[in-house]
Amino acid sequence: MARPPRRRMTSQPPPSRYRVVEQGRRLVVIDTHTGRPAAQTRDAAPATDTAPLGPERIAFDGRAVLVTRAFYDDKAPRRLILDEGTARWLETARSLGVGAAVLAIVAAVFLPALLAVLVFTAIALANPKTRAAVRKPVTAWLDRYDTDQT
Repeated sequence: MARPPRRRMTSQPPPSRYRVVEQGRRLVVIDTHTGRPAAQTRDAAPATDTAPLGPERIAFDGRAVLVTRAFYDDKAPRRLILDEGTARWLETARSLGVGAAVLAIVAAVFLPALLAVLVFTAIALANPKTRAAVRKPVTAWLDRYDTDQT
């Protein structure tokens, strides 16, 4: 049984959405859907919360600025200027906190009872009343460094 002869494909690809034309001795890309020049740049990405997570150094003498967050400060957001010693202390406290959290998670793998303590702590911190009780002394501590208070 003989095969029928193959047909040649004569279809063409669809026309391009963009075309390049010369306007005033410059090449311009035209969007054929809108009939106007294509956008020069893409739209900017939506703004995100870009405040630094810790104190950001602002001077050679060690001063730093801390932008607070509502998670731990009742008066957030506010900018606090910290001296060198306080900025260093805050960085050390943050590093120790992260290290303690990592150590607790690793220890929970080997001690399942510790996992229950971590889950209980996470649930307690999710409670708005508990968070408010923790935020109150932190806000009072941060008030000492707020130079904008009247």
